[in-house]
Parts: sequence; structure tokens; C-alpha cells
Amino acid sequence: MRVSIVTGTRPQITKSAPVLVALEEKGVDVRFIHTGQHYDYELADQFISEFSIRTPDHNLEVGSGSSSYQTYEVMSRLERVLSKETPEYLIVPGDTNSALGAALAGFKMDIPTCHIESGLRSFDMKMQEEINRRLIDHGAAGLFAPTNLAVKNLDDENVPGMVFQTGDTMYDILKKRLQTFNDPSFQEETKRELGISEEKFGVLTMHRRENVDFPDRLKGIIDGLGKIEHRIIFPMHPRTKQSISDYGFSIPKNVKVVDPIPYTTMMTLVSRSSLLLTDSGGLQKEAYLLNTPCVTIRDNSEWVETLSAGANVLVAPRGDEIHSKANEMWDRELKNDPTVYGDGQASEKIAEIVASGEIVVRDNVMLS
Repeated sequence: MRVSIVTGTRPQITKSAPVLVALEEKGVDVRFIHTGQHYDYELADQFISEFSIRTPDHNLEVGSGSSSYQTYEVMSRLERVLSKETPEYLIVPGDTNSALGAALAGFKMDIPTCHIESGLRSFDMKMQEEINRRLIDHGAAGLFAPTNLAVKNLDDENVPGMVFQTGDTMYDILKKRLQTFNDPSFQEETKRELGISEEKFGVLTMHRRENVDFPDRLKGIIDGLGKIEHRIIFPMHPRTKQSISDYGFSIPKNVKVVDPIPYTTMMTLVSRSSLLLTDSGGLQKEAYLLNTPCVTIRDNSEWVETLSAGANVLVAPRGDEIHSKANEMWDRELKNDPTVYGDGQASEKIAEIVASGEIVVRDNVMLS
């Protein structure tokens, strides 16, 4: 059996790496295809190296661009690769432009397409990611849902594909490395490497279009950060760096900017920190699993479990509100239930299902 897995960003590599390994352990011929949506070495190749997975068999080298450009280029370039590889299944993780472009290519070529992280919903159709994940879910033959709520969302939408509750593949990786992330000596070494002298500090990530491409929202976030009475460590995404430069904004003195950092460093930093501020999807969940309080600078979240547990709060991109929520959540003691994201065996479950060949494209589908 031959299976193609398509990634394009760091989170997609994280989600896919354990599945790739699990499939190969079952003797499946896996073709690893990277779209190059993250065009910077530090933002993609670094992660491939860290997870000890092999170099991609194909790099589509799509690079940066508008959502339409990236989606079209992934479709067009991937079609040529898939025509030669002729996989029996195509696996796409997440909700990026790479994921949508890859899924559409699979649909058009009659390749049964499987979606990792299926069924997540923010219910905000202004979000590109929400549009992407819904389109993928309604065309996918195999839908690997991480949580009970994700399964319910798919059932409510009456998707035509085959739904499997597998758990979350990112939890698989985090669970196996949790001892390292929580090791005090490793945490202190990580702090030294990044030049962090403070005992207590927060971590910030910010990259979403709705936050960094609109000057009023970006200015509100920066103002809020400056009001926080603690050191904030900011591994800055190139997109965010460009926007801050273009708009002529200054970074507050309490914010320490560092270059993009590897997965292990990031998880160790979040585990050691007193607070995570983010607009990321996956980091909300990872902070929950690490028992680090989170403030999400968004209007909504697809990771509803983190909100229900009180481990995560939403905040508008306004200075006073960010300051208030950061103070409210700072150093909050948490004992979150990790089992809402499975048992740490999601990748093995997905590999077992795919290798069995049981996933088929259904015909004569009637939607109620």
C-alpha cells in the first residue's frame, strides 16, 4: 500500500510526524510531500529534523502568497506529483491553505482523502481556517476526529465520509516528551540559551492574518503587551515581523523578541512560563496539556475544551482587556484532564485504520 502525506507548515509537520512513523512501522510505503508554505528554513526544515523524520520525498516550493495563490499552486503542483506516485490514500492534517489545496487535488483525482484533526469548529466563517476545515471535512473519505465534540460536529453536519474518533496526534508527541518539557534542569538550560534571567515570565506567539494584517488590531495587542508587569518572551513569526515594521510600531520594553525556536524549546518554554498569550490554534491545546494558563487573542476558539476547563480565556485585541486577562490568568494553578484529547495513541489508531484499507469513498450519499 502506498500513502501520501502532505504538510506545509510547522504545526502540520508536528501533527503528521507520528502518523508517518506509525504507518512505516506497519510496512506502508509513505510518500512525504511538503508544500513549502513556510518558506523559511527555521520555520519548517528545523521541525522535520527535530522529529527525526526523513527529508520530504517532494517539496512543492509554493512559498508565501495570498490564500488563493497558495491553494491553487498546491493543487496544481501536487496533481503532477500524485499522478506519478498514484497513492491509495492521501492524508492531509489541519486547516491551512496547504491542507485545502492538497485535499482538493485528492478529491479531483478520485484519491480517498483522509483528514487529521477533523471536526474542529470555531463557527466563524470570517476565518480562512474555518472555511478550509469545513471544505476538507465535507469531501474527505476518512475523518480522524480528536475529541467527542469534534465527532458531534461532524455528525451534526451529516458529513458523507467515515468518521473515526482517534484522539489528537499532537498529544501523542507531547505525552512522550512531557518528562523533558517539565524537567527543571532542562527548563533552566532553555532559559539560559534564550537569555531569560527572570524567574517568572510569559510567552507570546502571534501570526494570524486578522491580528497582524490590520494596524488597529495589531496596535491594540502591542499596547496591551506593554501594560503587562512581567517579561514576555516573543518568538516572532516573519509575517508578524514584517507587519510591525511596515506599520512602524515599536516593541514594548518588557517584550523580549527571539528568533523562531524548535518544538522542544517552545514546549519547554511554555511549560516553564506563567502564562501563554497566543492567537495560535494548537498552542492553546498544548498549553492546556502542559497546565499553563492561556490567554487567546481571538474572538473564538476551536479548542472548546480548553475554555470549558477555565484553562484558556478569549480576549479582544484591545490594550486594557489584554492587560486585565493577563493579570487574571497569570500563574493560575491548573490540573487539566489530558484524556479529552485521547490516550496518546492517536497515531497508531490512524495508521491501523489506513493500513486496513477500510476507508472508501461512499457513493449514493443522501444528506438530510
